[in-house]
Amino acid sequence: MHSNLIIRLIFLLLCGCSWLGRADLYDATLAYQDANYQRAFTQFNHLAKLGNADAMYNLGVMYLYGQGVEKSAASAFAWFSLAHDFGVTEALQTAQLVLQQAKQPKDLQDFVRQQRGNLAKTYLLDSTLPRLEKAETIPSPKKIADVLPNYPEEAVRQGVEGWVWLEFDIDSSGKAINIEVIDSYPKHTFTASLLNAVEKWRYSGAKTNHSLIYHFATYKGEQYHATLKLQKKDYEQQLMLNIDAAEKGVAQVQYNIANWLSMKDYNAYQLLRYHWRTDNPSNRLLLAAAKNGFNLAQYRLAIQLLNRKEEELATLWLHHAAKTMNVARFRLATILLQNSHDEQAQIKALDILEQAASEKHLRAIILLATTHLNITEDLEKAKYWVEQGLSLDTTHPQLLLLSAKLTSSKVQVNRLLSQALKSAMDRGWSTAEIRAFSQLAQ
Repeated sequence: MHSNLIIRLIFLLLCGCSWLGRADLYDATLAYQDANYQRAFTQFNHLAKLGNADAMYNLGVMYLYGQGVEKSAASAFAWFSLAHDFGVTEALQTAQLVLQQAKQPKDLQDFVRQQRGNLAKTYLLDSTLPRLEKAETIPSPKKIADVLPNYPEEAVRQGVEGWVWLEFDIDSSGKAINIEVIDSYPKHTFTASLLNAVEKWRYSGAKTNHSLIYHFATYKGEQYHATLKLQKKDYEQQLMLNIDAAEKGVAQVQYNIANWLSMKDYNAYQLLRYHWRTDNPSNRLLLAAAKNGFNLAQYRLAIQLLNRKEEELATLWLHHAAKTMNVARFRLATILLQNSHDEQAQIKALDILEQAASEKHLRAIILLATTHLNITEDLEKAKYWVEQGLSLDTTHPQLLLLSAKLTSSKVQVNRLLSQALKSAMDRGWSTAEIRAFSQLAQ
């Protein structure tokens, strides 16, 4: 029985690759292979609570044989049963074998029911795909002035493709402000090009927290076919390594492939689809990476769910991503602050914002200062965070305006408003809010 169970624990022998170092299924499996059972148990336990079925199965193995944890037939039966719930077909047979050998089978069955109740949020996370397939989505802001980003010449020559993920606010003039780079692949190759283009874009209305993923692809009809013919052998070798890694639980690779499969114009897409032929393969791999503990995948799912008005489920994924991502903390706090009548939600939001702001996340600093000014009316804290923000961006128009609102000296107020107005005009940002406050301050 032992040898049949252990086969579920995957040994991926890709030495020296850049995917190492993340606490995913692959990393947990290496820890198990090295007999570092405590570390393996901790990581499998974390992944199991995200809905990772392989991790659940592996916990069953470890409980059954007392590896890194006290031996427990009840816990082994529970985790094998849960693994079956989450898609490991053979786990049911293993659970039944454990049940048959138990002295008090009813106790085991009662225990698994209890564990299912404890994992209610995990079962909710598992409903992500059907929720994403809902047709209703919140319309994206309409772009009324557009400039295509330049495709870097070196990237074109080398046939390099990739993406850049930005988040920003849209002010009342339709300008993208407070732009933040969430992810880019390859690092830095396309980022400057997209940022230069976004500076020239204009939208039809104001919006906070807009998320944009821009794909750079070389697909150009005949040019694509010629490129693919030259690159196909190299592509196939690299993609087979990536496919193998994704199936063995390397979260970073699962996330990358999800991106390639989200854009039909990628050269890689044409070959990857031979392997992943299911409907919505991109979202399926994104969910796999999220269940595998990858924060970018968790945050991406949260954003997609928010765009489908699935706030409860989105918030669960945000809680997981917020453990390591300041932008997720910022977005989670924004949602919590929307419930102005819930004092506990407000306290939690402020705590989460302080975590992000203390790590110099500018949008969190602005929101934290604004919240203390307008909601908690804690002016000392508002001043403190404005000062922290201005230490990062000395001419930030919104922070200068907040500083003016927190200043009692009329001379100082006028000086700050003048600086804010000049900076906003230099950046092409809306000046409406600054002008409105200037009139009130007269």
